[in-house]
Amino acid sequence: MGYTYVMSDIHGMSHLLEEMLEKIRFSAEDRLYILGDMIDRGPDPGGVMDLAAAHPNITALRGNHEDTFAEWYLTVTEAERSGYFYNTYAVLSEDPERKERIPEYVNWMKKLPLYKKVKQDGTCYLLAHASTEGVLQMWKRKDGFLWDSSFIEKERGVPGYISVVGHVPTFILRGYPKEPATIWRSPNGRIIDVDCGASFWLYGGRLGCLCLETGEEFYTAEKPEQRMSAADRAM
Repeated sequence: MGYTYVMSDIHGMSHLLEEMLEKIRFSAEDRLYILGDMIDRGPDPGGVMDLAAAHPNITALRGNHEDTFAEWYLTVTEAERSGYFYNTYAVLSEDPERKERIPEYVNWMKKLPLYKKVKQDGTCYLLAHASTEGVLQMWKRKDGFLWDSSFIEKERGVPGYISVVGHVPTFILRGYPKEPATIWRSPNGRIIDVDCGASFWLYGGRLGCLCLETGEEFYTAEKPEQRMSAADRAM
């Protein structure tokens, strides 16, 4: 029997994702849910998307960054596309093969689901990028799933379910402590935030991953030599 894992907000840090899959010994029997924001900020958004799309047992959800990039690409002219306010378009355009595949990436992003319901060992989970409040409503409004940070602030969750989300880095919820970021749980146990700020190593950010069956937490983080190369790329 395999395990069910959840992570979020990889933000182009494909090397951390690869390290995480090795750390959890991810196999064909397991299932991984990525709760959006796979692109922007980090150096390899294409690598994250390629890896997620290549595994039938990885389910990616749409985050606000995928939604924004796809909408931007589909609504601006080719002459205006150099002005995207994050680095995804520029990074993909540096590689001729990936530049050719940008429409394919955009089509993939547009088809990503907004939420998932998962039941494990009698526990019902609601998964979404920012908020799960809209899952049980008749009208599913996209912006709430992608942007609603008040869901974390209210700390109420959805009765009868455990909601697992990302969007808000957990080091923000903890007031920017000096310790490395960790997965956050609301006092009532109804909300889990797995966004540990993978691309924000200056604030102790790292990639977090939660196993739903065991509750075990796993982390991968930038090494000093990787931090230097990331700084060089930003210059």
